[in-house]
Amino acid sequence: MNLNFLVNELIRHRSRLLASVFSIGIGVALFISLQAYSEAYRNAARVPLSEIGSDIIAQKQGERPLAFEGVVFPHSTSPIHAEEIQAIRELPGVIDIGQSIFFWSFDPAGGYLAGLGLDPSETVGPGRLSSAVRAGRFLLPGERGVAVADTNYATEKHLEIGATITVSGVPFELVGLVDTTRAGQVANANIYVSLADAQALCSVAVNVLAVHDFRPTDANIIFVRADPSQAPALSDQITGILGMDAIVTTPRSFDRVLGATFALIDRFGLLVGLAGLVVAVVGLLRTTAAGLWERRRDVGVMRAVGWRRKDVVVQLTLETLFLIGLGWLAGMFLAGL
Repeated sequence: MNLNFLVNELIRHRSRLLASVFSIGIGVALFISLQAYSEAYRNAARVPLSEIGSDIIAQKQGERPLAFEGVVFPHSTSPIHAEEIQAIRELPGVIDIGQSIFFWSFDPAGGYLAGLGLDPSETVGPGRLSSAVRAGRFLLPGERGVAVADTNYATEKHLEIGATITVSGVPFELVGLVDTTRAGQVANANIYVSLADAQALCSVAVNVLAVHDFRPTDANIIFVRADPSQAPALSDQITGILGMDAIVTTPRSFDRVLGATFALIDRFGLLVGLAGLVVAVVGLLRTTAAGLWERRRDVGVMRAVGWRRKDVVVQLTLETLFLIGLGWLAGMFLAGL
C-alpha cells in the first residue's frame, strides 16, 4: 500500500474523484435527510405539549350553547370541579397542575373573541406565556381587571397598551402583548385574563349556566406535569375521574391519531433513502469500473515493476474506500445544510 501513489492518482483523475464523491454524497444526504424529516414529524407532534411544560392535557366535552351570546363554553369544554382537580393532583406520579378556563365571548359591540383565564403564578400551562411578552408586561399573580392580548389580534383590532377591552360588559385594561405561538396551539386565545376574572365572568354567564353546572372555583382545561414513566397510567386514571366525556391528551394520543401517517412517512422515507443509496452505489461501481478500464495500462506497469497481484488489489481497494469515505462525509455535510 502506497499512500503517495494513492494521493497522486486521485489528484491526477480529479473528474473521477469528483464524480464518485458527488454520487455517494447525494445518496447519503438523501438517506440521512429523509430519516431526519421522519423523526422531525414525530417530534413536532409532541411540541404542543412540551412548549407549555405539560405532559397531559385534560378537559371534558360539554353541551352546545343554547345561544351564542355573551360568554359561552365551546362544545369541547365543560366545567372541571375543584374536587376533581384535587383528586387528580393527588394521583401518584402527578408533579404539578395548571388550571385554565377557555371561553368564547360574543358581544354585539365588540364582536367575537376567544379568551383564556390563567393563573400567572403557575409554571404548567399557559402561564408560561410570561416568557413570550412582545410589548408591555404579563399578568401578575392576584391581579384583576387587566388583560394581555395576542399580537396578531391586537394588530387586527388596532389595540395598543392601555386600551380597554370589554368582555360581556366587563372592562379590562390591556397591559401587554404576547406571541401566542409559544402556547403550542393548545392554549391559544385572543386575550388572556386572570383565572379569577374568567371564573367571575363564567359564573354569571347565562349561556354557560344554562347548560353547565359551573361553580366559581371550576376550570375547564387542566395541564398536568407528570412523571413520564407514569403518564400512560395517569391518562387512564384521569379519564376515570372525569368520566366518559373526558378528553385526555398525551404524546401517545398524537402517535395513536397520526400513527398511520407516521408509518407512511417512515416507509416512504426509508424506500426513497435506500433508493438513493442504491443509486450512489451503482454510480460508484460504474465510476470504479471505468477507472479500472482506464488504468489497465497502469496496472500492467505496476505488475511489471514488481507489484504483486495482492498489492495491486489492496491499492485499488484503498482508493475505493477512500472515495466512499469522502462521499460519506460530503453527504453528511449536505444533509446538515
